[in-house]
Amino acid sequence: MRSHRGVSPIRLGIALALATGLALAPVAQAAHGGAPSVAFTEPDYLKWLIDSRQPVVVIDLRPAAEYAAGHPPGARSVPMTELDRRFGEIPTTPMVVLYCRCSVEEAAAAYAFLETRGYLNHVVLQEGHEGWTRRRFPLVK
Repeated sequence: MRSHRGVSPIRLGIALALATGLALAPVAQAAHGGAPSVAFTEPDYLKWLIDSRQPVVVIDLRPAAEYAAGHPPGARSVPMTELDRRFGEIPTTPMVVLYCRCSVEEAAAAYAFLETRGYLNHVVLQEGHEGWTRRRFPLVK
């Protein structure tokens, strides 16, 4: 069976599964014991998810004023300083992509915090907000 573009659904499924696996591969953040492992995704993959209307929740961990100045389409604001009391606003499904304009350690801390609350569906946007804007991907206000 062939799709309308000449690619078999099985081959397309395998390619998407491989791309997803690579995009979400867990990466250890430090060689020192006790450092959390964090799953990352690339800005290009997030843009594809948004553009193709895949189920994804994007959480902006930056301060509210930075969120208001511009964020990826559909992103929700849950500032890092409010995460401990507002994490309940973040759904447990589908995939959740966290991003900020912060250090990898701060992003890892937010990731770990959600993990301790039972979240298993979350990743951190590689390069954060800067990676998104550097690629000139759309921002909304």
